Parts: sequence; C-alpha cells; structure tokens
Amino acid sequence: MANENRPNEDIIIVGDRVDLVARMGQVYRAMVEDRIENGPFLLGIPSRKGVPMMVEQDDDIYLVFYRDSGRYIAQMKVIALEQRGKIRYMWLLQKTMAQKNQRREAFRLPVSFEVRIYEYEEDIERDLAYITDEVEVVALEAVSSRDISVTGIALITGREYELDDNYILGMHLDKPLAGEKKKSTESVGALHLTATVKRCIPLRTSSKFNTGMQFFGMTRNISESIARYVLTEQQKQIKKRRLI
Repeated sequence: MANENRPNEDIIIVGDRVDLVARMGQVYRAMVEDRIENGPFLLGIPSRKGVPMMVEQDDDIYLVFYRDSGRYIAQMKVIALEQRGKIRYMWLLQKTMAQKNQRREAFRLPVSFEVRIYEYEEDIERDLAYITDEVEVVALEAVSSRDISVTGIALITGREYELDDNYILGMHLDKPLAGEKKKSTESVGALHLTATVKRCIPLRTSSKFNTGMQFFGMTRNISESIARYVLTEQQKQIKKRRLI
C-alpha cells in the first residue's frame, strides 16, 4: 500500500534542499524553510563564495529540487523580500508546475550565429524545407545563439517565450552575426527544425532573455549535421586554446 503521507514527486515541500538559478545563470544552494498554506515559499537568500545572491522583487528564478525519480524544475517569482535580524529572506511564488528535467549529457558548444524563430502550427502539416531565406515566411524575430548541442540550443531573445511552447527554428550554422567575418568558406546550409521552450530567464544586464529550447522531431540527417558541426567546432576551439 502506498504511503499516503508521501508527497507527489513533482511537489515542492518545506525542508527541500534546492538549487536556485538566477538571471545570469549562477546556481545557489538553499532550503525551503516555510510556506503559507498553498501560497508562497520562504527561503533564506543564499550566498556563493561569500557573495549574497542578487535578487529583487518581481525577479523570475528557476528552482530545482531532487527526488528519487530524478531532477525537477519550476519557475518562481520573487513576490517579497524581508529582513529578520541579520538574515535576509525572500518569498517565492510558484509560476509553473514542476517538470522532470533530465541532466544534460550532450556537449554544449559555445558559439554565436543567427537563428530565426517562426511560429509552429501543430494542426498544419508544414514542410520545414519550405521555410528558406527566399520564401516570405515572417519570422517572429532573428536572434543570436549562445550555445548548441545535438539536443538543444540556448538563444538570446528579445521577447519572453512561454515554457513548453513549440517553435520552428531556422539557422545557418556557419552564417556569422552582423558585423562578424565568416570563419569558413564551406557552407553547412540552412537547417530548419522544431524546438520546445524549456527556460526563458530575463537577463539582468539588458532587456533580453536567456532562452533555452530542446529539439524534437529531428530527422537523422539534421541530427547528424548538428553533431558534425559541434564536433568540428569543438576540435577547433581545443586546438586554438592549445596554441595560446
């Protein structure tokens, strides 16, 4: 018989030791100390290497907690800050349901190139190959990448995207950003693939967002193209570091 007192795996509970992911991507260790009924959670503001986490009211934060079945992540909002003696606390309101998040096993290559984000229409059989630079399909925005792997991509976006929403991404892996020189005369060609939003964190230093998307529905050819690109560029970066 199941233990009725045992919480659901995806439910945050008082006493959980958690990781907090701040706007700039730093990770802080903390503990859930209290909760008001089914409302906000109370956590002490953690420090990292002696430096307190920079947090302000209305900030969005990712909270990561752990269960026997794996790692879970939920988006939180800072709704209040308070001081109790010498200790500062924050109240976090859960914005999204916690989702199981597999640890990344794929190498992520830090690289910048242009990516175009298009709407994804699930009820229409859209041929991804139809979206080309020559066809007038309006992109939501053209952005730059931060890193890429065979499983997903991190982008710097000008707009906030909802978690779990799907989009079509168009990218030239060898196409430089405006003002940059092309690094190679060999063209990889345009890739068009579908991806799901897994994080969208505001950047403190600008009005942009650190948006992570996970690829899905890739053909074998596209997957192999990305894998070859990541491996080749990784080898170039390793060789460059050895020469410095």
